[in-house]
This record gives sequence, C-alpha cells and structure tokens, in this order.
Amino acid sequence: MNYSKEYKKYLTSSVLDTANNRIASTSFISAFAIYLGLSDLALGIYAVLDTMTNVIQIFAAPLFSKIGQSKKIVLTNYSIYRIASVFMAFIPLLSSDVSVRTTLFFILATIYAITGEMGYITFVNWRMTLIKKEDRTAFAAKRNFIKNTVVLAFSLIMGIILETFTESGFELYGFLILFAIVFVIAFIDIAIRINTYKPEVFQEKISVKDNIVIPAKDKDFRGVLITGGLYRFAYGIGTMYLNVFILRYLNIGYIFYSLLNILVNLSEGFSSGYWAKKSKDRNWSKVIMPMCIIFIVVFISLLLFTNNQLIYLLPLIYILIRFGNASYAIYDHIVIYESAKDKLQTSYVTFERFIEGIVTMLLPLLSYTIFKENDNAIKLTFLIPIIAYAVLFIYYIFKRNKAKNEEIKEKE
Repeated sequence: MNYSKEYKKYLTSSVLDTANNRIASTSFISAFAIYLGLSDLALGIYAVLDTMTNVIQIFAAPLFSKIGQSKKIVLTNYSIYRIASVFMAFIPLLSSDVSVRTTLFFILATIYAITGEMGYITFVNWRMTLIKKEDRTAFAAKRNFIKNTVVLAFSLIMGIILETFTESGFELYGFLILFAIVFVIAFIDIAIRINTYKPEVFQEKISVKDNIVIPAKDKDFRGVLITGGLYRFAYGIGTMYLNVFILRYLNIGYIFYSLLNILVNLSEGFSSGYWAKKSKDRNWSKVIMPMCIIFIVVFISLLLFTNNQLIYLLPLIYILIRFGNASYAIYDHIVIYESAKDKLQTSYVTFERFIEGIVTMLLPLLSYTIFKENDNAIKLTFLIPIIAYAVLFIYYIFKRNKAKNEEIKEKE
C-alpha cells in the first residue's frame, strides 16, 4: 500500500462526501421542504433528524464486527444513502397534497439519515486506522478547508439559480439542478471509494449489550459523553428552527441565504486550522470553553435583537456559528477515537453517537410543548441553548481545575 497515495484518496473522498453534505445541507433541504409546504414543526424535526437517528449506531458495531466491515456492504449502504437524498427531487412531481409530500419526505429523509449513520462509523474507522496519529489534526483541518472552498462556488451559483427560477415562477427547476449536482458528486465519490484501499480493521466480536456496557462503565470516557450530550442538546434545540425562522419569518431571498452559507464555509474553512493548533496538546478546555462563549453570544443575539436588526446581524451570527462548529468538529473527530480502548474504537464511537441520539430525541418533545407556529415562539427556544452552553462551560471549569490540582500533587 502506498500511504501517500491512499491518504490523498481518503482526503478526496472525504472532501466530496462532506461537500455533498453541505450542498445538500439541512439549509437547502429545509428550503426545499418549505417549498413542499411542510409545517414548522416538521421542519424542526427534520433539522435534528440526523442526530436523532444516531441511536441506530449502537447496532453498527455488533453488525460490522460480524460481517467484518465488508467493503461491498458498506459501499452498498453508502449508495442507498446518496440515492435517498436525490429521490427527494421527485416528491413534488408525485403529489401536490402536503400530507403525502410530508410522508414521502420523511420516509426518504429517514432512510438517508439511518444509512448515513450506519456508514459513518465504518468510514471513520477506516480513515483513522489508515492515517497516522500525527497526521490526524492536519487531515481534519485540510479536509475542512478544501471542502469549504469547493462549496463556496456551488453555494453562490445555487443561490443565483434558485432566485432566478423563483422569480420566473419555476422554483422547482432550481431545486432539480441542485439535486442533479448532488448526484454527480456522489457518483464520483463512490467511484473513488471503490478503488480506495480498505485497511485491516481489528474489531473484536461484540454484542449489543457489551457495546453499551463497556463504554458506559469506562470512567475516563464519561467526560466525552457529557460533552457530546450537552453540545448536541444545546446546538440541536438552538438550531432546530433557525432555518425556518430565517426563511419563513425574516423572509430573506435565496441569494442572501447563499451568501450566508458562503460565510459559513469560509468561517469553518479558515477556523479549522486555528482549532487544530489549539488541540495539538489535547487540552480540550482550550477548545470547548471558547466554543461555549461563542454560542452563548450567538443565541443571546438571536433572542434579544428584533427581526429587522437580525437581518443585518445574520452574517456575523452565521460566521460565529460555524466558527463554534469547527471547534467541536476537531474535538469530535479526534477525542472519541483516541479515548477508546484498543480494538474497541467502533464501539466507543457508536455508543457516543447513541447518547447524542437519545438526547436529541428529547428535543421535538420539548419544543412541541412550548412551540407554536410564529417567530416569537421560535425565539424563546434560543434561551435554552444559552443555559445549556453555560452549564457545559462551568463543567469544563471544574475539569480544568481538577487537572491543575492533580498536576500540582504529582509535582509534590
């Protein structure tokens, strides 16, 4: 195996995959769902659906430990994952009834989310097995930078296309072009993965029970679970209705929406290198605590400023959101894998995702009790992440102080 050559293949396929995810992102699919006529609550559930289906990952480790992470099976699953997203384009052609459209949308969205979760863990495991430890932070930063740069052009072009077709009364054609781009990128991505080396993955045979019990009993891993759970809860409830709020209640156009997505990608692309440097010594308080402050500022702004004021503040808010996201992405891509016991990395990653899924499943129930179809109710949901991020910040203060005290004791 040529390490340098395979490294480039993994980087290319990872860039294409994450770029496709961004092009067919929650933002644009939410815009498409609004076109289909889905309710605000349905759109909010869709916004956190991919995290909710993380619970499925608890079965991934036992399943793939039995089938040996077969490349053929994994790529078949990945193909279904991509096809499900493209098939959404046919929904408006099949029915004009909103209930039927909503049902078809969630069937495809659920297939997309589940197959995505099932395939996620294997690709991460293959990549982390192949790539040397000293190259991992650089790989994550490089991937994010290239991916975000590639997406910039697509975001602007799609904004212009959607705006032009919408003004002409042919909004659907704009979305069909979007889905066609997703299909082409997916086809190239799958072709590269077929010809990419699959490293030998040493996964111990494990049952669903052990897949839960072993990581759950690992005291050193609990900090990772607390961090992931609090982050997903805070970010999930905070962004559940953000796209709905911006598109439906602030009434911004597609070009402005695309410019916001460009700022998002620029922010993540340029900040990834910064967070990679901050995380080199694996002192995660340097990453998580600033992230909490960033998101607290974001959601306080969304809560307190009027709709007219927010239109002008949206570019800054979007930059800060992605800046905070980039910090957690670095943490998420590295700490779970490196905190796991040897040969049980798949189990640890899937269990952490399982906890995130359980936490996120509470969000629709929580929002349903306080949410009504208006912008003031949505703004109230921004109060919850402020509190949750404050709790996470305080938790890391205790972690940092504990680490300092232990260091002092060791020196004595």
